[in-house]
Amino acid sequence: MGAPFKQHHIAPAPAEPGLYRTVTGAEALALGLVAGCQLAGVNMFFGSYPITPASPLLHHLARLKEFGITTFQAEDEIAAICAAIGASYAGQLGITSSSGPGIALKTEAIGLAVMTELPLVVVNSQRGGPSTGLPTKTEQSDLYQAVYGRNADSPVPVIAARSPADAFECAIEACRIATRYMTPVILLTDGYIANAAEPWRVPEMTGFAPFPVSFFDTPPAEGQSVMPYSRNDELARPWIKPGTPGLEHRIGGIEKAPGTGNIDYRPEVHQEMTNTRWGKVMGIADSIPDQDICLGGEGAELAVVGWGSTFGPIHQAVRRAIAAGKDVAHIHVRHIWPPPKNLGPLLKSFKKVIVPEMNMGQYKTLLRDQYLVDAQPLTKVSGHPFRIAEIEAAIDRALS
Repeated sequence: MGAPFKQHHIAPAPAEPGLYRTVTGAEALALGLVAGCQLAGVNMFFGSYPITPASPLLHHLARLKEFGITTFQAEDEIAAICAAIGASYAGQLGITSSSGPGIALKTEAIGLAVMTELPLVVVNSQRGGPSTGLPTKTEQSDLYQAVYGRNADSPVPVIAARSPADAFECAIEACRIATRYMTPVILLTDGYIANAAEPWRVPEMTGFAPFPVSFFDTPPAEGQSVMPYSRNDELARPWIKPGTPGLEHRIGGIEKAPGTGNIDYRPEVHQEMTNTRWGKVMGIADSIPDQDICLGGEGAELAVVGWGSTFGPIHQAVRRAIAAGKDVAHIHVRHIWPPPKNLGPLLKSFKKVIVPEMNMGQYKTLLRDQYLVDAQPLTKVSGHPFRIAEIEAAIDRALS
């Protein structure tokens, strides 16, 4: 007979007291989008087309209609996002969701939302690619697509959730940015986050500051024009519901004159409007928090910089490295674009930077481009998440 089994006692994981429930990323994302619309004081229109691993978001939202949600399963990806843009024009918050191939189909319409400057949330639950690729496997390879993947200069804010529970707060943040700045926002999750589950401490919603929208409803004085592309201090244009008496106006995908929105092809107009759209999105950095350090201290020998679902293995690998006496820090970025205002100086305080990501080094390239830091890649595109040991080994190599 073999040796008898030994019993091992595992202590409870440390946790703050409170009400907990288990959530998948898709569930937390659905609840966060509902909360974001409630905090903004608008109804939600969710237009989607089924695709793995994004479909569960539609399933969850379809069961929450008591919160002022309209869910629409369109005939294709293009119809889904165009319906959402139409809903935003009409005064609801349009939201659409897909994975990489479907986001590619939505790209032209995202450009339309950039040009019309309407609030829109686009959720990308990333999966392995290219093309139909690995539908049931995880990847982070749509970062270039999110930040750069539209024709012309079409800046769009991009944020990334790091875990199933974190998707709740990221969804609220996406709604805040979209409605405050009148812009489409891309929210990145992935198959690992969407399908994974974790204990989630149900938050007190009193801890979230409301950001109620204000629809413009004051007609112009006699002899003056409606100004649908006038600007506030943050360069956001007014949100005018169609049918508001005295505020009939035109918006569309063709370049327009500042203020009036009338079609205008003049070179100086296109330059000004391009500068304005760019400045508006880059100005979002003024209302996002400075980048923090999750573990370790500023100026360490090595910073391990991550985004999205690499959070767990990076955090544990860095925690073990610090416990072993190694001079390492963990930085995890939520706001991919525009980046936090202190990110550049923070990264330059470290002697070495490595960036683990499930692609061929996309965020590493963005950091090099923006800050001229010698960020080194740690890439994995097997369809599987990183293992802690893989990042531990990379830390040892970087410190040797």
